[in-house]
Amino acid sequence: MNEHLAPIPVLPVPTLMAFGMHNPGFLRAGIWPVSPLAHPRIVRFMEQLPHEHKRGKALFRERIRRAGLPGWVAAPTEPENFLAVLEKGLRSYGLPVLDDMLKESILVDLGYVGGKALAKARRNADSAPVVPDLLCDVLALDIGLRSLM
Repeated sequence: MNEHLAPIPVLPVPTLMAFGMHNPGFLRAGIWPVSPLAHPRIVRFMEQLPHEHKRGKALFRERIRRAGLPGWVAAPTEPENFLAVLEKGLRSYGLPVLDDMLKESILVDLGYVGGKALAKARRNADSAPVVPDLLCDVLALDIGLRSLM
């Protein structure tokens, strides 16, 4: 039953998902994506480090300090946060794509996503303070599938 399965990846699944979503678009634009920190040897190396070097990205922060950058760069008091930018992008560009999806979507046609539930979630997104994560996931999956076709 478990024959011909893909091997367990060395890279974390979210990293693979991000590559799968972004790389087709990059390649169409003539950009060859390279992510040296996601190389399997680097991932294995980082997994083998003692916890105190991994906690809070200590190894990376120390490297930044030794490169001569100021402390506020190596260890900012406020973590980087792109939520406002993502929210604006989702409202400006993502929800219109979702509107198109409601008219024609392979995910809905194949029964992976309920069309009525998706339509209701889309209507609710207009008045919600934040676009629900589930809609973001559906959008990402649909866009990823479209890029393969």
